[in-house]
Amino acid sequence: PGGCQAFTLSHLAKKRRDVIFPLNSGENEVVTHKVHWLQQPAQEGQRPLGEAIAEGKAVVCIPDMASLDDCNSLFSAGLAACEGRGSAVRGQSSFWCPNFSMNRFSVSDPTAFGSDVVQSCDKILLCVLDHLDNHIPSIFEYLFKPSAEWASRQPLNAKLEQPEVPPEGHLADLCDGLRDLYMMGNLEWSEGEPAINIYEANGYFGAHKDHLALTVLIPLTSPMGDFVGGGTGFWAGNRQVSENPQGPPDLVLKPPPGSALIFGGDVTHAGMPVIQGYRSVFVCSFSTRTPVSPQDRLHGMQAPPQVSPNFKGSS
Repeated sequence: PGGCQAFTLSHLAKKRRDVIFPLNSGENEVVTHKVHWLQQPAQEGQRPLGEAIAEGKAVVCIPDMASLDDCNSLFSAGLAACEGRGSAVRGQSSFWCPNFSMNRFSVSDPTAFGSDVVQSCDKILLCVLDHLDNHIPSIFEYLFKPSAEWASRQPLNAKLEQPEVPPEGHLADLCDGLRDLYMMGNLEWSEGEPAINIYEANGYFGAHKDHLALTVLIPLTSPMGDFVGGGTGFWAGNRQVSENPQGPPDLVLKPPPGSALIFGGDVTHAGMPVIQGYRSVFVCSFSTRTPVSPQDRLHGMQAPPQVSPNFKGSS
């Protein structure tokens, strides 16, 4: 994706060891990411962090996944897309929510962004995936790697149903981590994502669940000067909490630009209201591709395929 990274299999031979978290620990002292617990795990034994993320018990924050220059560049590109929305920017996967004061642009929308934005987002996402593969490989093992337990570990879909069709089994042999799945085009994405969101004053994104295995959310602007209010709110309870939660969120995070928030698809969360300024994020939610994945959710950062209205099918 993005055409700027060469795919190699050299890292497949590397033996990786997951970080096992003491159950009362709020932070991983071995690697540079911080764990925010929405629900402390049970008190018996130790469990991989990927399992806690899948169960909606933890949100991970990884610092320095994107440079300030990259963040500023992507935010500027988003603002330029906002300014052009009335004329040139009319991509089907980009939209404006006047009631939410939020602009949302798909990275793959060629009417919104050029190849420089695609390449920058590709580089940032690969940095995040490499960190997860190297330091929290249980995310791939528990949520993405094809297995007999794969379907039961997935979040509920938008119809509140448990997925039933697993990925093709050969992916377990071909892909050793999230980077492999991404580079081989074996991810299913949330509609219109990866995307850049821009929230103006009074802008917000209501409480919702992403319904895919994992979400990566990277702030592009700073709560220390670019906006007041805002942040991402999280409700504890996972599947026991609906997309219309009662009361305020249990946790609100406002990490600095370039950090990556990582959380599971059953977690109810929201973009909190911005009081003033601009809050912008680069966001994507994804699962392992399956035989029933919708075709319009597979292109990722590549431009969606265009089919001529005169095309009558192949013989």
